[in-house]
Amino acid sequence: MNLSLKTVCILALTLTMSALTPTYCAEPDALQILNKADDKLDIKNTKVEFEMLVYRNKELRKTYRMSLMYQDADHTLVETHFPPRNEGEKMLQAGRRNYWLFLPNINRSMRISEANNFSSSDFSNSDILSPRLSNEYKPQLRADEKINEEDCYTLELIAKDESTAYAKIIYWIRKQDFFPIRRDYYTFSQQLLKRLDITSTTQALHGKPDTFMMSSVLERDKKTALRYLKTTADQRYPEDSFHPDTLMKR
Repeated sequence: MNLSLKTVCILALTLTMSALTPTYCAEPDALQILNKADDKLDIKNTKVEFEMLVYRNKELRKTYRMSLMYQDADHTLVETHFPPRNEGEKMLQAGRRNYWLFLPNINRSMRISEANNFSSSDFSNSDILSPRLSNEYKPQLRADEKINEEDCYTLELIAKDESTAYAKIIYWIRKQDFFPIRRDYYTFSQQLLKRLDITSTTQALHGKPDTFMMSSVLERDKKTALRYLKTTADQRYPEDSFHPDTLMKR
């Protein structure tokens, strides 16, 4: 195919201008950022062995070892293995906002609130059992900030209704890879309640979040560390694994 000199010049100019024109990538919106951070914490079809260390007045007061059967964000089961006095206790999420506690010493299951403390720690039941914040909160973007010298998106999460555990959460998410860094939790009276710092230290999830430090703001000598010890992926749980009626049978 023969091209005229004029056509060749036009094509060359077009290609040159295209190369010089900067390409802009649209910044993700607040919900996209939140979902990407949720994905880092959402370990579907996984079994996790973890320990929880409860500190009071700068002293280690309680150590728990537990296993978590995690099917999805609405179906989770935690069983305590240590200490012996709590062995066999189970906490279940059997659907959104449907939480249960089984106490083996009285052989009884009972409904519990998502806002209740998890095993006398500084975590709530929803902090442990329900990781996807996008189910309960509406995100809004705030000005970017640095946390530990890391550039972070900053989100303000507003509760969709007053039945949630917290009225508001300020959430810092690393811009580089959407790794969740920190959360501040507020009560419905707009008082800062506690802070969660998230890191990856055990390599149990190969760089995903695996270490969580929850610190009380109202009582500064109270904090709880939760660390994943071992994870087993690609688990397929029986259909009745996450039903309250089966808590006493397992």
